Amino acid sequence: MAMTVIKLVIASTTALGNDEVYYWTYALNLQWNYFDHPPFVAWLIRLTTANLYIHNELAVRLGAIISSAIGAIIVYKIGELLRNARVGWFAVILYSSSFYCSIIAGTFILPDSPQMAFWLWSIFLLLKITRSVHKGLPTLGLWCWFGVAAGLCMMCKIHGIYLWLGMIIFALFSNRKLLVQKGMYISMFISLIIISPFIIWNIKHHFITYTYHSNRVSLFHAGINPLAFTREISGQIFYHNPILFFLAWAAVFSFIKTKNLLLKREIQLLLYCSLPLITTLIFLSIFRDTLPHWSGPAYTCLIFLSALKLESFTLLKAKAILNVSLLFYLLVACSGLIVINFYKGTFSQHKDPMHLGAGDPTLDLYGWKETGRVVDSVYRADNPLSERNKTIKTIVITKWFPAAHLDFYVCSKTGLHTYGIGEIFDLHQYYWSNQYKQKLTIGDNAYYIVPSNLYDENSINFIKSQFKNCEEPIIAPIFRNGMVCKNILLFKLNGYKK
Repeated sequence: MAMTVIKLVIASTTALGNDEVYYWTYALNLQWNYFDHPPFVAWLIRLTTANLYIHNELAVRLGAIISSAIGAIIVYKIGELLRNARVGWFAVILYSSSFYCSIIAGTFILPDSPQMAFWLWSIFLLLKITRSVHKGLPTLGLWCWFGVAAGLCMMCKIHGIYLWLGMIIFALFSNRKLLVQKGMYISMFISLIIISPFIIWNIKHHFITYTYHSNRVSLFHAGINPLAFTREISGQIFYHNPILFFLAWAAVFSFIKTKNLLLKREIQLLLYCSLPLITTLIFLSIFRDTLPHWSGPAYTCLIFLSALKLESFTLLKAKAILNVSLLFYLLVACSGLIVINFYKGTFSQHKDPMHLGAGDPTLDLYGWKETGRVVDSVYRADNPLSERNKTIKTIVITKWFPAAHLDFYVCSKTGLHTYGIGEIFDLHQYYWSNQYKQKLTIGDNAYYIVPSNLYDENSINFIKSQFKNCEEPIIAPIFRNGMVCKNILLFKLNGYKK
């Protein structure tokens, strides 16, 4: 309950981040797949915003908080299944003190948010299947449910494929009895049926999703990248809470030699569902940039090994470790919330008006409501109500961020709409969303709006090449705790050329 309250406070008092608000735009036009990810996050946002009727941060993020609560219940059930109720509670506390599980996927709305509920459900079902096979009990029903859970997990994020990879590796090397069970093949078919819509979508769109992601992680012509490797390792340590991270790996090496045959198989299953994803990302990070939260689902499997390891300690020692883990989590979460909302000005060293705030990550989560009010006041002054149907209706964008922020915080207030120009790998889903919007025609006027922390010379030069004239920007300050933290740059564009 206390964790839920903390999440509700964070969700209500911080602006949506770049990724979150972009996934909200998915929900504007429901499809079977999107440029970056499968569709489940869009369905979830549609549900929690009452079909987009409720327009605030908490409603958009509510699906993440609910998914996290469901995940905590499943975590308890898995811990109880592995050993006893105390292990279940240990696992829940560790799960709750993980920044990935509680904040990144458990408060902020990402594809990871619903993915985690289905991932954990899938793990629970696999463990139940393993137990049932050992006891000679029927497993067909469990297999069918696993097919559903794994399929829905992949409909959240393609990382769900590692569930099937882990299960197949486990069947080949640790429990070959699974290979002769017809339920496993029925389960595969069920998963395939569930993910078939986004497979068909990608066939129709020339697998653009995987072309994009393969470009992000391609090893061709890539040299060794020590910075990316360091960022991936340090990110894994921090995102999963340093106490939990080191406890998890200590547990891995501790349990590899366990003599309990049933527990050994279950531990192997957890490792097969976690280590392939972790090692894949570490390997890729040697050459290319990766994002540490991609390893999140894998580390949830290691939470159960950590809980089992704590069970072997004295209760006093186990409680001490859990308390330190929770205290560190609360300290970081509360500090982050205070810094985002109350830090005086900006961390950035860039002080010139056009780049003020550049490099300050807290600004992604601050100042967007104020941006909506500022742009609305400029728009009303620039376009009197009596002439508004004849004048500017469009905000031109060249990248998916901050386009999504403009859609959520500015367009909803002003009645303007965004329109993307440029390359698909910059626009992402906006490349296709243009078809639902009023198109720019030759001679049209428009705005180009960007916060100073995201200002880019190349983008404005491209914009200028598309219009006959670009006026000097209106510079509107956004304040944090009495000091300017960034500026909103509003360019008026005249005479669209194409």
